[in-house]
Amino acid sequence: MPRVVDHVDRRHELAEAAWRAIVKYGLEGTTTRLIAKESGYSAGVLAHYFESKDEILLEALRISHDGVDRRIREAVEDKDGFDALRTFCIEVLPISEQPVRETHLEMSMWSRALVNDELRSVQRSESSRWRRLLERLIVDAQRSGELVEMPPRTIAVLLSAVIDGLSIYALLYPDRFGKAELIGFLDEFFAAFRPGGVETGSKRSAGSPDGARPQSEARRRK
Repeated sequence: MPRVVDHVDRRHELAEAAWRAIVKYGLEGTTTRLIAKESGYSAGVLAHYFESKDEILLEALRISHDGVDRRIREAVEDKDGFDALRTFCIEVLPISEQPVRETHLEMSMWSRALVNDELRSVQRSESSRWRRLLERLIVDAQRSGELVEMPPRTIAVLLSAVIDGLSIYALLYPDRFGKAELIGFLDEFFAAFRPGGVETGSKRSAGSPDGARPQSEARRRK
């Protein structure tokens, strides 16, 4: 009896293979031949499910977005106020294997999205959805008195820019920007938006979680 193929699962499997290929070979170096090889299926099977490389990449990006969305919502569902906001931001930083893969895929798509309308539309739609969730978390933290009163959209845009910047550093310089450093810089940014945060933030160092300045910096200030 012929085996029944779940076409949705097969598309997902092929898109996951494309994702792995991008991480290994880069976006430009990833060809449909390499995707087929990574998946273990023939190029003919790949062509049966996807008409083009861009269609495969789009499916891989959607899978990534769905995974990030589930992980974020699970991480913040039992938290509130500033704790929920900080957890959200830490979850999207590339500080463990899965977020690194997600960030790698997302950033690989940026330049291609500039010339691909459908890809750009998916990225913009997803970015808007996450921004709305981020703004809601910011509003909740403000209502609990844990963030200063400022337009939530302003904080969300600045925070998104910081996260993107730290993510770029983490991928390009993993030996210089590890988990502790990334979270430390994020907390330094948050310090400026906490009640009395400007003074608090100025007394802290990204490399000194307890607030003490490194001895070398202290000597330079003498």
